[in-house]
Amino acid sequence: MGRPFLEYVKDGSTKYTCRCCSCDVASSSGLVWQGVMGAARQPAVLLRDTVNLEPLGDARSERLSSGRYTLVDVTCRGCATILGWRYQEAKNRDEKYKEGCALLQISLLSAVDMEGDSDVDVPCPAHRTAPQRSIATQC
Repeated sequence: MGRPFLEYVKDGSTKYTCRCCSCDVASSSGLVWQGVMGAARQPAVLLRDTVNLEPLGDARSERLSSGRYTLVDVTCRGCATILGWRYQEAKNRDEKYKEGCALLQISLLSAVDMEGDSDVDVPCPAHRTAPQRSIATQC
């Protein structure tokens, strides 16, 4: 299997990384939306232009509160933690902007300031709320 090929985020003032292994996931410039995901109402971010995410299993069709979608779970390429899912197809024309974007659980991410001389861990905005139950195995 060997060593995974990891990509790095270079644009934006803040980047999102995997909380378990610190692998880059996305730039804050790719943030589309921040809200909640799933029936458990987990705080989440919808991001485009993600890196180091791998599909897990087959795509599935699911009905969510905003419509019907084809989704695939995504894992961190560095540590294989399930971080959320990617929208492959949106059936509703008004939700087509989600296609190709990844909806990731905030409690599994860290926000890192890229403007300073060194990376300083900055809490994601939703981390100020009470801890939430994770959809993934904690690292």
